Amino acid sequence: MESVNVSFGHRLWWVDAFIGGAERGNPAVVVLLERPMEDHELQQIAFELGVSETAFVRRVGDTWSLRWFTPTVEVDLCGHATLATLHVLLSELGVPGGEFYFQTRSGVLSGRRLRDGMLGVDLPRAYIEPLNDAVLNGTLGKVLEVYQAGPQSVLAVVDDYDTLCGLAVDPMSLFLVPSSMVIVACHGGPDVDVSIRVFAPRLGLAEDHVTGSAMCAISPWWVEKVGSPVVTVRQASARGGVMHARLFEKNVEVAGLARTFFGGDLRA
Repeated sequence: MESVNVSFGHRLWWVDAFIGGAERGNPAVVVLLERPMEDHELQQIAFELGVSETAFVRRVGDTWSLRWFTPTVEVDLCGHATLATLHVLLSELGVPGGEFYFQTRSGVLSGRRLRDGMLGVDLPRAYIEPLNDAVLNGTLGKVLEVYQAGPQSVLAVVDDYDTLCGLAVDPMSLFLVPSSMVIVACHGGPDVDVSIRVFAPRLGLAEDHVTGSAMCAISPWWVEKVGSPVVTVRQASARGGVMHARLFEKNVEVAGLARTFFGGDLRA
Protein backbone atom coordinates (compact mmCIF):
# COMPACT_ATOMS: atom_id res chain seq x y z
CA MET A 1 0.00 0.00 0.00
CA GLU A 2 2.94 2.36 0.40
CA SER A 3 3.20 2.58 -3.40
CA VAL A 4 -0.37 3.87 -3.79
CA ASN A 5 -0.52 7.62 -4.47
CA VAL A 6 -3.34 9.14 -2.42
CA SER A 7 -2.23 12.78 -2.79
CA PHE A 8 -4.53 15.30 -4.40
CA GLY A 9 -3.71 18.09 -6.83
CA HIS A 10 -4.74 21.71 -6.81
CA ARG A 11 -8.19 22.59 -5.50
CA LEU A 12 -10.73 24.26 -7.76
CA TRP A 13 -14.18 25.81 -7.62
CA TRP A 14 -16.68 26.63 -10.36
CA VAL A 15 -18.20 30.01 -9.42
CA ASP A 16 -21.02 31.94 -11.11
CA ALA A 17 -20.19 35.65 -10.83
CA PHE A 18 -22.54 38.64 -11.13
CA ILE A 19 -25.69 36.58 -10.60
CA GLY A 20 -29.11 38.18 -10.08
CA GLY A 21 -32.67 37.10 -9.42
CA ALA A 22 -33.07 35.36 -12.78
CA GLU A 23 -29.54 35.98 -14.04
CA ARG A 24 -27.16 33.01 -13.95
CA GLY A 25 -24.00 35.10 -14.17
CA ASN A 26 -20.70 34.22 -15.80
CA PRO A 27 -18.92 30.99 -14.82
CA ALA A 28 -15.27 31.14 -13.82
CA VAL A 29 -13.18 28.30 -12.48
CA VAL A 30 -10.88 29.36 -9.66
CA VAL A 31 -7.82 27.14 -9.20
CA LEU A 32 -5.84 27.40 -5.97
CA LEU A 33 -2.23 26.62 -6.86
CA GLU A 34 -0.19 24.83 -4.24
CA ARG A 35 2.98 25.33 -6.31
CA PRO A 36 4.03 27.43 -9.33
CA MET A 37 3.23 25.94 -12.75
CA GLU A 38 4.55 26.59 -16.24
CA ASP A 39 2.51 28.87 -18.49
CA HIS A 40 1.78 26.11 -20.99
CA GLU A 41 0.41 23.95 -18.16
CA LEU A 42 -1.93 26.72 -17.03
CA GLN A 43 -3.12 27.26 -20.60
CA GLN A 44 -3.78 23.55 -21.07
CA ILE A 45 -5.84 23.44 -17.86
CA ALA A 46 -7.89 26.45 -19.01
CA PHE A 47 -8.45 24.75 -22.36
CA GLU A 48 -9.62 21.56 -20.67
CA LEU A 49 -11.99 23.40 -18.33
CA GLY A 50 -13.46 25.32 -21.26
CA VAL A 51 -15.10 28.22 -19.39
CA SER A 52 -14.63 31.80 -20.56
CA GLU A 53 -12.02 32.44 -17.84
CA THR A 54 -10.00 30.28 -15.49
CA ALA A 55 -8.36 32.12 -12.60
CA PHE A 56 -5.18 30.78 -11.04
CA VAL A 57 -4.55 32.14 -7.55
CA ARG A 58 -1.55 31.52 -5.28
CA ARG A 59 -0.56 32.98 -1.92
CA VAL A 60 2.50 35.23 -2.14
CA GLY A 61 3.39 36.69 1.27
CA ASP A 62 0.56 38.98 2.37
CA THR A 63 -0.93 39.20 -1.13
CA TRP A 64 -2.19 36.83 -3.82
CA SER A 65 -0.84 36.19 -7.30
CA LEU A 66 -3.73 36.09 -9.78
CA ARG A 67 -3.69 35.19 -13.47
CA TRP A 68 -6.55 34.72 -15.94
CA PHE A 69 -6.73 32.44 -18.99
CA THR A 70 -9.40 31.95 -21.62
CA PRO A 71 -9.35 28.55 -23.34
CA THR A 72 -6.89 30.03 -25.86
CA VAL A 73 -4.91 32.94 -24.34
CA GLU A 74 -3.84 34.64 -21.12
CA VAL A 75 -5.56 38.00 -20.64
CA ASP A 76 -4.47 41.19 -18.89
CA LEU A 77 -7.70 41.76 -16.95
CA CYS A 78 -10.85 39.83 -16.03
CA GLY A 79 -13.47 41.26 -13.70
CA HIS A 80 -15.81 38.30 -13.20
CA ALA A 81 -12.97 35.86 -12.46
CA THR A 82 -11.52 38.32 -9.94
CA LEU A 83 -14.89 38.56 -8.20
CA ALA A 84 -15.09 34.74 -8.29
CA THR A 85 -11.62 34.49 -6.72
CA LEU A 86 -12.59 36.88 -3.93
CA HIS A 87 -15.71 34.78 -3.32
CA VAL A 88 -13.61 31.61 -3.02
CA LEU A 89 -11.15 33.19 -0.58
CA LEU A 90 -13.95 34.44 1.66
CA SER A 91 -16.63 31.76 1.36
CA GLU A 92 -14.74 28.55 0.54
CA LEU A 93 -11.35 29.01 2.19
CA GLY A 94 -12.49 31.15 5.11
CA VAL A 95 -9.68 33.66 4.73
CA PRO A 96 -10.29 36.43 7.29
CA GLY A 97 -12.12 39.39 5.77
CA GLY A 98 -10.72 42.85 5.17
CA GLU A 99 -8.93 44.17 2.13
CA PHE A 100 -7.50 41.64 -0.34
CA TYR A 101 -4.70 42.49 -2.77
CA PHE A 102 -4.00 40.65 -6.02
CA GLN A 103 -0.79 40.88 -8.03
CA THR A 104 -1.84 40.78 -11.69
CA ARG A 105 -0.73 41.76 -15.20
CA SER A 106 -2.79 44.95 -14.70
CA GLY A 107 -1.00 45.89 -11.48
CA VAL A 108 -2.19 45.40 -7.92
CA LEU A 109 -5.99 45.02 -7.71
CA SER A 110 -7.97 45.03 -4.48
CA GLY A 111 -11.25 43.53 -3.31
CA ARG A 112 -13.51 43.41 -0.28
CA ARG A 113 -16.82 42.23 1.14
CA LEU A 114 -19.63 44.79 0.91
CA ARG A 115 -23.07 44.83 2.51
CA ASP A 116 -26.02 42.58 1.58
CA GLY A 117 -23.75 39.77 0.43
CA MET A 118 -22.15 41.87 -2.29
CA LEU A 119 -18.47 41.70 -3.17
CA GLY A 120 -16.49 44.55 -4.68
CA VAL A 121 -13.27 44.58 -6.72
CA ASP A 122 -11.30 47.60 -7.89
CA LEU A 123 -10.36 47.60 -11.58
CA PRO A 124 -8.36 50.27 -13.44
CA ARG A 125 -10.62 52.84 -15.12
CA ALA A 126 -10.40 53.39 -18.86
CA TYR A 127 -10.28 56.79 -20.54
CA ILE A 128 -12.63 57.07 -23.49
CA GLU A 129 -12.01 59.00 -26.71
CA PRO A 130 -14.46 59.40 -29.63
CA LEU A 131 -13.82 57.25 -32.71
CA ASN A 132 -15.16 57.28 -36.26
CA ASP A 133 -17.76 54.51 -36.58
CA ALA A 134 -15.93 53.27 -39.67
CA VAL A 135 -13.68 51.34 -37.27
CA LEU A 136 -16.56 48.85 -36.84
CA ASN A 137 -16.78 48.09 -40.59
CA GLY A 138 -20.59 48.11 -40.31
CA THR A 139 -20.60 44.93 -38.22
CA LEU A 140 -23.06 46.36 -35.67
CA GLY A 141 -25.32 48.22 -38.08
CA LYS A 142 -26.38 51.73 -37.04
CA VAL A 143 -24.58 53.05 -33.96
CA LEU A 144 -24.99 56.40 -32.19
CA GLU A 145 -21.47 56.78 -30.80
CA VAL A 146 -18.18 54.92 -30.84
CA TYR A 147 -15.28 55.33 -28.39
CA GLN A 148 -11.81 53.96 -27.87
CA ALA A 149 -11.93 52.69 -24.29
CA GLY A 150 -8.36 52.12 -23.20
CA PRO A 151 -5.81 50.37 -25.41
CA GLN A 152 -7.77 47.14 -25.99
CA SER A 153 -11.51 47.95 -26.04
CA VAL A 154 -14.03 49.72 -28.25
CA LEU A 155 -17.36 50.98 -26.87
CA ALA A 156 -20.29 51.39 -29.27
CA VAL A 157 -23.67 52.86 -28.29
CA VAL A 158 -26.92 51.77 -29.97
CA ASP A 159 -30.46 53.18 -29.90
CA ASP A 160 -32.24 51.11 -27.26
CA TYR A 161 -32.57 47.81 -25.45
CA ASP A 162 -34.51 46.12 -28.24
CA THR A 163 -31.79 47.06 -30.74
CA LEU A 164 -29.12 45.74 -28.39
CA CYS A 165 -30.86 42.40 -27.86
CA GLY A 166 -31.61 42.05 -31.57
CA LEU A 167 -27.99 42.34 -32.72
CA ALA A 168 -26.90 39.37 -34.81
CA VAL A 169 -23.13 39.66 -34.86
CA ASP A 170 -20.79 37.67 -37.06
CA PRO A 171 -17.71 36.85 -34.92
CA MET A 172 -15.45 36.67 -37.96
CA SER A 173 -16.47 40.19 -39.04
CA LEU A 174 -15.86 41.51 -35.52
CA PHE A 175 -12.46 39.81 -35.55
CA LEU A 176 -11.41 42.43 -38.10
CA VAL A 177 -12.18 45.29 -35.70
CA PRO A 178 -8.82 46.39 -34.22
CA SER A 179 -9.77 45.67 -30.62
CA SER A 180 -9.62 42.74 -28.21
CA MET A 181 -13.08 43.53 -26.83
CA VAL A 182 -16.10 45.24 -28.39
CA ILE A 183 -18.62 46.55 -25.84
CA VAL A 184 -22.09 47.48 -27.14
CA ALA A 185 -24.24 49.56 -24.79
CA CYS A 186 -27.56 51.35 -24.61
CA HIS A 187 -29.34 53.53 -22.07
CA GLY A 188 -31.84 51.67 -19.91
CA GLY A 189 -33.05 48.09 -19.72
CA PRO A 190 -35.07 46.10 -17.17
CA ASP A 191 -34.47 47.73 -13.76
CA VAL A 192 -31.03 49.11 -14.71
CA ASP A 193 -29.38 52.30 -15.96
CA VAL A 194 -27.45 50.69 -18.81
CA SER A 195 -27.53 47.40 -20.71
CA ILE A 196 -24.59 45.89 -22.58
CA ARG A 197 -23.37 42.99 -24.69
CA VAL A 198 -19.68 42.16 -25.08
CA PHE A 199 -17.89 40.40 -27.94
CA ALA A 200 -14.27 39.25 -27.82
CA PRO A 201 -13.49 36.92 -30.75
CA ARG A 202 -9.79 37.82 -30.61
CA LEU A 203 -9.71 36.34 -27.10
CA GLY A 204 -11.50 33.19 -28.21
CA LEU A 205 -14.92 34.38 -26.94
CA ALA A 206 -17.59 35.02 -29.56
CA GLU A 207 -19.79 36.65 -26.88
CA ASP A 208 -19.05 36.89 -23.19
CA HIS A 209 -21.74 36.14 -20.62
CA VAL A 210 -21.00 38.90 -18.07
CA THR A 211 -17.95 41.16 -18.28
CA GLY A 212 -16.77 42.99 -15.17
CA SER A 213 -13.90 44.66 -17.01
CA ALA A 214 -16.42 46.36 -19.32
CA MET A 215 -17.30 48.57 -16.35
CA CYS A 216 -13.87 50.20 -16.73
CA ALA A 217 -15.31 51.88 -19.85
CA ILE A 218 -19.02 52.05 -19.00
CA SER A 219 -18.50 54.02 -15.77
CA PRO A 220 -16.53 56.90 -17.37
CA TRP A 221 -19.00 56.99 -20.27
CA TRP A 222 -21.96 57.14 -17.86
CA VAL A 223 -20.38 59.97 -15.87
CA GLU A 224 -19.77 61.88 -19.08
CA LYS A 225 -23.39 61.41 -20.16
CA VAL A 226 -25.38 61.91 -16.95
CA GLY A 227 -22.87 63.05 -14.32
CA SER A 228 -23.43 60.16 -11.89
CA PRO A 229 -20.45 58.14 -10.62
CA VAL A 230 -22.74 55.19 -9.83
CA VAL A 231 -24.33 52.93 -12.44
CA THR A 232 -26.22 49.62 -12.48
CA VAL A 233 -25.72 47.50 -15.58
CA ARG A 234 -27.42 44.44 -17.05
CA GLN A 235 -25.53 42.22 -19.49
CA ALA A 236 -28.08 40.96 -22.00
CA SER A 237 -26.44 37.62 -22.75
CA ALA A 238 -28.01 34.17 -22.77
CA ARG A 239 -27.08 33.66 -19.09
CA GLY A 240 -27.50 37.30 -18.05
CA GLY A 241 -25.86 39.20 -15.23
CA VAL A 242 -26.13 42.33 -13.08
CA MET A 243 -23.23 44.58 -12.10
CA HIS A 244 -22.95 47.73 -10.01
CA ALA A 245 -20.10 50.17 -10.53
CA ARG A 246 -18.79 53.29 -8.84
CA LEU A 247 -16.20 55.49 -10.52
CA PHE A 248 -13.19 56.91 -8.70
CA GLU A 249 -10.27 58.96 -10.01
CA LYS A 250 -8.08 56.01 -11.01
CA ASN A 251 -10.27 52.96 -10.63
CA VAL A 252 -13.78 51.57 -10.84
CA GLU A 253 -15.25 49.55 -7.99
CA VAL A 254 -17.28 46.78 -9.62
CA ALA A 255 -19.71 44.97 -7.32
CA GLY A 256 -21.96 41.95 -7.58
CA LEU A 257 -23.07 38.63 -6.15
CA ALA A 258 -21.45 35.23 -6.64
CA ARG A 259 -22.19 31.61 -5.77
CA THR A 260 -20.24 28.37 -5.89
CA PHE A 261 -21.67 25.77 -8.28
CA PHE A 262 -19.26 22.97 -7.37
CA GLY A 263 -15.74 22.31 -6.07
CA GLY A 264 -13.17 19.56 -6.44
CA ASP A 265 -9.55 18.66 -7.01
CA LEU A 266 -7.47 19.08 -10.12
CA ARG A 267 -5.40 16.00 -10.92
CA ALA A 268 -2.65 17.82 -12.79
